[in-house]
Amino acid sequence: MVLNIWIAAADNQRKVVESYIESGDLTPNAKDPNGYTPIHAAASYGHINLLQYLIEQGGDINIQDNEGDTPLHHVEDVKTAKYLIEELKANDKIKNSDGLTAAKYIEDDDEFPEVAQYLLSLAYDKPSETSEANHNSSSILDSLPAAGTIDGHEIRYSMENEPETIQDQLSPEEKEERRKKLEAILESENPEEGLRDLVRNAVREGLSQYKEENSEVELGSSSKRRKE
Repeated sequence: MVLNIWIAAADNQRKVVESYIESGDLTPNAKDPNGYTPIHAAASYGHINLLQYLIEQGGDINIQDNEGDTPLHHVEDVKTAKYLIEELKANDKIKNSDGLTAAKYIEDDDEFPEVAQYLLSLAYDKPSETSEANHNSSSILDSLPAAGTIDGHEIRYSMENEPETIQDQLSPEEKEERRKKLEAILESENPEEGLRDLVRNAVREGLSQYKEENSEVELGSSSKRRKE
């Protein structure tokens, strides 16, 4: 039986894979009719050494097949999943054509729950991301107007939750719209800019509302004086 590069990668036949690549006939990113690559095959069968070789030879760890699946979507054991994420820097947020990340795809398949659990935990357990989030939060805060008096109005910032009375005034539809808006910002390509715009708009709306309320008070006071 003559091995092609995809079967050779699945069977961990490194010498066969190397012969195809070194001959220049194929690359690590070569796709079969389904868009499946040697990287997908090596990841699926947990051939870590072969994976390292393929990436060193110019392979794209985030390459997608015809269904939009990356090699991470096809991982079947936690050790290989960790290697792709921690060593090869695979992007676990890429979605396939069904809109599923590797974590959701594997979770829905329900065949490798340990892998799904590990990938799902990445959203909550990445020290590097936490540090980056703290840095981004500082950048957002640095871009806000400085506390003080602007146009006769005092600007202050405090770490407080929104008063329940304001939340109670919102309809279920308005609450759902707020939630969706925040989710869209956090899942966008540039969440920092989205959050910055959200805060700036909130400050502007607060100032506008403050001016409106004070204008009404001034009008009321003037009317009262005229009556006197």
